[in-house]
Amino acid sequence: MKKRGMCRLLAGLLAVLLLSGAAGKQETAEGDFSPRLNTRTSVQLEIVGFFGNFEALDQVTDDFNAYYPNLTFSYEQVGGKDLETYLALNPGVDVMMVSTEFMNAGNATLPARCRDLTEVDVSDIDPQMLELYRIDGAQKAVPMAQKVTGMAVNTTLLEKEGLSMPTDTQEFLSVLAALKEKGYTPIQGPAEKVYAELTLDSLFAALCTDAAFLEAAQKNEQSAADRLVPIFQFLDTLRDNGYTDDGLNATLPKDNYDGAILHFFEGKTPFWICDSEKVSGMKKRESKSEAFQASPFAYSFVYVPFGEAGSYVYQEPWFGFAVNRDAANPEYAMEFLRFLATGREIDTMGKVKGVPSVALGTDPAEIYRNVESPEAMECRAVNTGVITPEITARWYAVTRDYADGKYDSPESAARGFLSAVE
Repeated sequence: MKKRGMCRLLAGLLAVLLLSGAAGKQETAEGDFSPRLNTRTSVQLEIVGFFGNFEALDQVTDDFNAYYPNLTFSYEQVGGKDLETYLALNPGVDVMMVSTEFMNAGNATLPARCRDLTEVDVSDIDPQMLELYRIDGAQKAVPMAQKVTGMAVNTTLLEKEGLSMPTDTQEFLSVLAALKEKGYTPIQGPAEKVYAELTLDSLFAALCTDAAFLEAAQKNEQSAADRLVPIFQFLDTLRDNGYTDDGLNATLPKDNYDGAILHFFEGKTPFWICDSEKVSGMKKRESKSEAFQASPFAYSFVYVPFGEAGSYVYQEPWFGFAVNRDAANPEYAMEFLRFLATGREIDTMGKVKGVPSVALGTDPAEIYRNVESPEAMECRAVNTGVITPEITARWYAVTRDYADGKYDSPESAARGFLSAVE
């Protein structure tokens, strides 16, 4: 999508010449979508989203223009926290990007601004990934991809040092010890996030899959605290043995994005703690790193192997798209969401953006093959509502405060977190 602060666009002349005919011919060519509206009508859809450069959306809108060659788009980047204010000032916006954070918070008002998408066929999308955007019985948004948290691994560095990818906690600790002995700081990530994201999968997956643990946590019972204590003890082990360094982590960008990616490309970081959103920006930054261009290396993305028989796997839908209640062109906005929800296009959205797809039956991108391998999983969970934005924020806060010495023991830190789960 061509941008101009707002953006876009006219579809190419070739698309107009080839595809301005009947919808039946288009359906034969594409196979999974048949237009329901007048394909010759001139309409402009206004979209707001969180990203500045949004090649994935560009691709989907270009594909849509194959069916609706006279439809154009404008695009404005708006931060998630500013979305409702922007909509109040610009009520005619047609399609908007949303997040589970602002759709599922206890005081969320954004869902009321979203049209019911029940008429949109979402059968090509993992049904669990739809749940957080199903509010009060209505599908309010379509997820664009999924978010997973883990670590980027410099696999060339491991091989050079004669080490293999760890698959469980004991292997992980052995590899960390070997790397430390060789002079590396094995685990790196921004101080505000590194401890939460090292342990997030194991905790959240357990809350989602173990009903007894969840109930105990909600009641602030001793058994729940006892189960949390080993997580904080694990963090103690990492810090006490120098497997991560608070001083170094404090120098990394808080947003854990551009500068952190370039830091990883220096080639001296074995394990960079991050999520799939950060991984999505890595490929395009290879050319921006002089160090990587001089000494390229192979890297992958895996879950943190914090488990006795593999990794705890926690997944949740990433950002999504909704139709504004007050859309200027609601019929065409709904048509665009109907197109986006087809298996091919929603898979395109994830693949072009560089994050795991929510489409059913799709092959994962190469960098995510390890995280989508059942053999690597001890426990897999998808958040369908158990993990609220408040719980997530509390885990980040408590783990950071524990690292700063604001809790005097793993037990007290566990109690500090459970107060939010109640």
